[in-house]
Parts: sequence; C-alpha cells; structure tokens
Amino acid sequence: MKLNLSLFSFATVLTTLLLVKTSVAWQFNIPRLHTLQPAGSTANATVRFTVTDVHDNHTTTHCSTSFAEPIWNSTNYPTGASPIACHDPHFGWYFSSFSGLGNFSINIIHTYIDPVVGPAPQTLYGTGDPINEALIPQLNCYVLPTGEYGCAFAEPRYPIVIPVTSVVAKKVRKRGSRFEGPRKV
Repeated sequence: MKLNLSLFSFATVLTTLLLVKTSVAWQFNIPRLHTLQPAGSTANATVRFTVTDVHDNHTTTHCSTSFAEPIWNSTNYPTGASPIACHDPHFGWYFSSFSGLGNFSINIIHTYIDPVVGPAPQTLYGTGDPINEALIPQLNCYVLPTGEYGCAFAEPRYPIVIPVTSVVAKKVRKRGSRFEGPRKV
C-alpha cells in the first residue's frame, strides 16, 4: 500500500498532531470581560471583552456587541449563524449559549496564515465553557442603585480560557503547481 500525501496534507496532519500534543498552548484567553444592561430596558445589552490567541504570537483584539437581551428560551442573541467581527476582523465570536448577561458561553474564531501549513488561511475554533459566577468566582455581577445590571471580569494573570477545539486549513490550488494535492489515478 502506497501512501500519497501532498505537502499540504502533510502540513495539515502535522498541525493537527501539534494541536493534540500541545493542547495547553492552543487556546484563547479572555483577560477582561464586561456586560451591561441599562436600567429598565431589555434593549441594548452590551458584551465586550479582550481576547488573545496564545498560539498566534499572542495576537490580541477587542470584541463587543449590543443587542436586545433575549426573552427566556429565545435565540435573540448573536449565534454561530452570524458571528460578530472583532476590532481585528480576523477574529469573530458568538454565543453558543445565553441565559443572561451573567450566564453564557462564548465561541471564538480566528483566521490567520501559518507559515508551516502554507499560504492558505487557517482557522482556529474555540469552544468555551459557561461563564458565570458559580464557575468563575472572579466574575463579579452587580445591580446598581440606578437599576443597571452587569458583570465584570479583569484577571490578566488568570484569564478565562477558551480551548481551541478544531483547526481548519483551506487549500488554495494553483494551476501548474507541483503541490496540487491528491490526484485520481
């Protein structure tokens, strides 16, 4: 049996093996997070946070959005169907679950070029555990005398960790290139 791997396939396998071997380093960190709900309103709930891709030279960006806070059991919040671009447009995010401004899960997407894999962009996907006061004691939720509700987290030394759960490398085919990928024989 002959194994026929293109350079791209080899690099993709190598990247996947590195992901498995060094899973601790393949993560997104959220050192700061703030949510806010204006008093007496279900409109304009705000979520903003800073995210760092530990794998990609600690690339950092800021992410935020405002939306009408959903009615219980609705999906009136940013989901995977329409990820929100961050300040650096190579990053995006969405809620995988949302029960309120003090109880939700965030998924992160980051597209970048990895010189080991080649010129085509690679995309990292991170899936987060729930973010709430029970699981993250440093998340401080509050109600102000004005009725404003929110939560704040600021722990640069001990960030919220969003593990990278998958890597997708896109293939760019060039005509006449000797690395066009597998061919039918």
